[in-house]
Amino acid sequence: MSAERMLWENDATGLAELVHSGEISPQDLVDAAIARAEATRPDINAIAEPLYDAARTRAKSVDRTLPLAGVPFALKDLGIAIKGVPTHTGSRIPAFTATSIR
Repeated sequence: MSAERMLWENDATGLAELVHSGEISPQDLVDAAIARAEATRPDINAIAEPLYDAARTRAKSVDRTLPLAGVPFALKDLGIAIKGVPTHTGSRIPAFTATSIR
């Protein structure tokens, strides 16, 4: 079964079980999630700031003992800021970039 099919046929706990069992790698799941996000980008433009390189880097060093290890997710930039990443707060106003973590 392809990584993309596994991604869409399982919920987060199912994906975590696949990662824990070694059936799929976190890198494969991240790549499948990125492919799907990019495929839908022209229609829905749901990802304001793609952090694909960071996701791929983190997927290489996932602690597979953690409950949801290796499960990719998207973070809505409404009320949550990541240091150094522009936050659009779900609007067209100019982005805010956090310079510190509180």
